Amino acid sequence: MAITLIKSGKKKGHYRVRIQPVDKLTGKKISIPSEVTKSTDKLEAFKIQSEMWSRFNSTMDKVNHVLDQPFADVLSSYIERCYKNGKWEISTYNDWKYTSKLVKAFFNNQKLKDVREDNIRIFAHDYVKKHHTTVGRNTTVDRQLQHLRSFFDYMKRYGLSYNPVPKSPLKEFFRKSEMTLPAKVYTFSSNEISLLKQEIRTELEKTTFIYWCSRLAILLALDTGMRPQEIQAIQWNEFVEDHGHTVLKIDDSWSERKDGLNGHLKSRMRGESRLTLPLSATTTKLLKEFHEKQLLLLNRKGIINRNQFVFLNLTDYARCAAGKPIAQRTMNDMIKRLCKKVHVENGQLRVSMYTCRHTVATKLGNNPNMDYVWAADRLGHSFDMFLHTYVHPDKDKDEEMLNMIVSAQTQ
Repeated sequence: MAITLIKSGKKKGHYRVRIQPVDKLTGKKISIPSEVTKSTDKLEAFKIQSEMWSRFNSTMDKVNHVLDQPFADVLSSYIERCYKNGKWEISTYNDWKYTSKLVKAFFNNQKLKDVREDNIRIFAHDYVKKHHTTVGRNTTVDRQLQHLRSFFDYMKRYGLSYNPVPKSPLKEFFRKSEMTLPAKVYTFSSNEISLLKQEIRTELEKTTFIYWCSRLAILLALDTGMRPQEIQAIQWNEFVEDHGHTVLKIDDSWSERKDGLNGHLKSRMRGESRLTLPLSATTTKLLKEFHEKQLLLLNRKGIINRNQFVFLNLTDYARCAAGKPIAQRTMNDMIKRLCKKVHVENGQLRVSMYTCRHTVATKLGNNPNMDYVWAADRLGHSFDMFLHTYVHPDKDKDEEMLNMIVSAQTQ
């Protein structure tokens, strides 16, 4: 019953009032908190019941106003509001804007309340077909579907009770035969790391120091596994001692899209810092030598290194004077050239500064004595992310295991 007499407790003799509206789309009852009369007069209960229905209908009028609007328009407004409120970085905003563009082209003026799971399924397949793209974890279509699931969840506060994007949309919308395995990630072998480091040291001896930056950045990446945008933002005052080892205490990263500092590290709050893995003695020595040369050049040119950047762009005086670091493209071009020179056997797999990060994480992940929680923290990741994203089979371990089995077979 909608109005029931309370027969025990502090409110004995009073009335509990409920209304149970039904969702027209799903046929399910909408949960509305009950209310209790202040007196034992049943007429008060009928009055409260009338007020509850009035409030509910008023709310539904506002809700229906939103849900009756075109899906594409509501999504666009949501995206702009999130960015304006500072919820997203510019890169996240641009990803969502691309999803919004696709939704507008596909759904046209279809109302938000009329979007069904089949519509989203067709949308996903249409995108894959037209753009000849792959289907898999972290692919473009995967990000779009996750965007839409998040958006429809948010719309529940406006009364939307049905999310047309399932929890695992790729599994629901695509057959296994339509999916592609995640792209393989190349990692350097121990021998390749040695060859790269030796080649860099050889080139530093023959190269004018203003061209050292990208080579030193690669040495640093091979030691610490830092992200390239973190390396770009390294400052001279961030080198610290940690139990007798030289590490970096970093709290910022560089955004090439903004052409400025992000103001924080990835997935961390502003001002939150972390320690890196230790630098080798050779890398530390070369960086100290580079620092001295950099200071002399800047003083001679009258340039102030306001951010105290280690990898200030010394080959472009305009960018140098503006306090800009070297570009990621410069570092990536350098590591590709070095890999080709020392005959790194990456085949068709891509090599970039992130290859150093994957390599360092893989070495840590294949060390039986390693504390994975500590390693993940030093790399700036959660424990799960470290295991699932950055730990790959180690080629050196492959060789060791194969040799061990062959040795056992010959006994």
